[in-house]
Amino acid sequence: PRRSLRHRRQKRKEPTMKNLEALDQEPYLWDYLQTVKKPIVLYGMGNGADAILDRCGRLGIPVAGVFASDEFVRGQEFRGYKVKTYKEMKAELGSFVILIAFASERPEILRRFFHLGEEQETYAPHLPLFGDTNLVTPAWIRENRGVLDRVYGKLADDASRQVMEDILRYKITGKLEYLSRTTDRRRDLETLFSFTDKESYGDLGAYNGDTIREFLELTGGHYDHLYAVEPDPKNFAKLQKYVETEQLGRCSLSPEGIWAQPAELPFAARGGRMSALEQNGKKTLPVTCLDDLVGDRPLTCLKMDVEGVEKEALSGGARVIRRCRPKMLLAGYHHDDDLWEIPLELWNLVPEYKIYLRRHPYVPCWEINFFVTL
Repeated sequence: PRRSLRHRRQKRKEPTMKNLEALDQEPYLWDYLQTVKKPIVLYGMGNGADAILDRCGRLGIPVAGVFASDEFVRGQEFRGYKVKTYKEMKAELGSFVILIAFASERPEILRRFFHLGEEQETYAPHLPLFGDTNLVTPAWIRENRGVLDRVYGKLADDASRQVMEDILRYKITGKLEYLSRTTDRRRDLETLFSFTDKESYGDLGAYNGDTIREFLELTGGHYDHLYAVEPDPKNFAKLQKYVETEQLGRCSLSPEGIWAQPAELPFAARGGRMSALEQNGKKTLPVTCLDDLVGDRPLTCLKMDVEGVEKEALSGGARVIRRCRPKMLLAGYHHDDDLWEIPLELWNLVPEYKIYLRRHPYVPCWEINFFVTL
């Protein structure tokens, strides 16, 4: 019997991240760029290009030029560089290293990125979204190996573990090949979740109503109640218009932010998807928490994409989540440590949760999502 018990324990042993040691041996992009002999050029302008140029400047990495898509080249300058077309850059330099300096999920742009990768040595550098000071490096992998390994072993399937490895390899190397393996969000929702006509849905970060529309398509338009939180005034106006146009009843809309508890916090309203609670925000915003929003009522389904405060939102919804144990779709890409901190907090709230990790098409490595179910 003792041997049998030991055998059963061995069978239940969770997978370990066998390749984790190899991960910290991957070539670190920023070290490589300091030694590469070919000229380095940026593809794109804007905030992403600013961040890459600033980091290159701090590391002493020379940048030979900037190019943009043909439709955006109008003889302009960016940070002292004349913006050229790819054809012009190729005629001038021949072979060079491309650093993709803007983000996109548009299929035609993604195809362009990967086509460039076939012609030139091309990378999409990973940089923190919210100014986090720690970057993913080989040392970061070693330092956090314990928690990474713990989450890796508890993820719900092998596909999730592959996604986790791809994410970490990409963040170290910047290589596009690790961004090529993606799944379809709608198909993931349909295959990983099951929906009834009695769902009570919480949409934290409801934007203009697009994810409410997605939810209604999945349920055939049937539901018990909708809760939607959207703090950006322009987005909230669009959300209200959508709800009124579709004549959606049993719908609670809130123009507040979401947080661990009610408060008044700095907010940067940008009129789009990137509006966020920020320390340097020019306005203050009242924030609420999921526990207060739902109270003692049911909640069966929760979507959370709240621009970097997912962990605070989970803390503020602990009572509802423990009581209702809703299926959840959570964004996991705003901070690097979301990769383990969000799953560990979810298991702390509901140990029985199965967590699937999926990544949907985007360059750089955004649209990392946790699908959570019982």
